[in-house]
Order: sequence, then C-alpha cells, then structure tokens
Amino acid sequence: MFKPRTHDLVWSIKDDKGQPIDAVSVDVITMGQHRALSQGKNQEADEVKLLRACISKSTGLPESTLKSLVTPDYNSVQDQVLELMTITADKLIEGDFDLNSPTLLIPIQGDDGQEKSTYKLRPPTVATTDLMDSHDDEWQRTIFISSSCSGFSQSELESLSLPDWNQLQERLIDFLGKSADFFRQEMSKS
Repeated sequence: MFKPRTHDLVWSIKDDKGQPIDAVSVDVITMGQHRALSQGKNQEADEVKLLRACISKSTGLPESTLKSLVTPDYNSVQDQVLELMTITADKLIEGDFDLNSPTLLIPIQGDDGQEKSTYKLRPPTVATTDLMDSHDDEWQRTIFISSSCSGFSQSELESLSLPDWNQLQERLIDFLGKSADFFRQEMSKS
C-alpha cells in the first residue's frame, strides 16, 4: 500500500495559526480531484495556478502556507507532487505487476460499497471503439473506453489515484494503438 512521502523542510515555516511546520507530507490525488481542479475558475488557462492547486490538495496545505515556503523547499515538494501526478502505479508497487489484472496502488470503495483493490482489464472490441468514437467530447470518449475495458463506473474511475488512472490510460493506449503481435510477445514472456 502506498504511504505518503515526506519532505523535511530545510527552512521551517509556520502555518496560518503560527504553529511550526518542519516537514510536508505529499500524497497522491485522485483523477476526480485533478479534473475538478483543472476545471476550476481560470485553472485551464493558467498552468501555474493549476499546479499550485494540485500541490495544495496533495499536501493539505493552503496556498497561503505554500507561498511561505522558500523556493528550494517548494521546488522539492513540487517535484514530488509532479512525479506522483505523472507516474504509473506499476512503478510504485513492489513485486510483480500484472498489466491485465492490475493491483490498485490505492484501493477504492466501489459503487456497491465494497473495497476494490484489483480489476480485470479487457481489450475493447471494434464495436466498443466504434461506440467510443460516437461521443463528441474527448473526455466522454476517455471515460467510455476506460469504463468499458475496466468495468469501473465513472464515479469509480474518478476515485482512482492518478498513478492508477495513468496505469489504466497507458494500457488503453496500447490496446487502441498496438497490433496483436505486441500482445503475443508480451503473453509469451509470462
């Protein structure tokens, strides 16, 4: 199971209540949280504001406290947050990782109230990709194909940590763009 990372500050700061902060905890955010932040007021137009909002969500620190960090400490925290936003789950999970039956880095609560810690990934059929292409909006196409291949509902997909979401998207890109020979070679290795 994933444990949040810690950055020990070189230059301690105080929070909004005057309490000292000597370390910052960096946790993953979910795909739904990232999507909500990216659609906030003017976030889409301003990458710096979006990144700052993601760092605030990941660390639990308000933006006013983030602004009191010295730049080298902020850069370290930013680097850790960016890594957790872009990395795939297989890079963070120790041991063997099955690309077709992935273990979630962070288990989610399913719509049925049960914890989900793995899922079975199925390549889409041509009929499924035709249905995907019938959606006008790119985001709806992504949600449709992600749901169709993983069995997760939209709300379950939004609960996935970004590393788990990135893992799913990377595999779907393989399914949509690679030929059968790619998978034949992969299956012969196991």
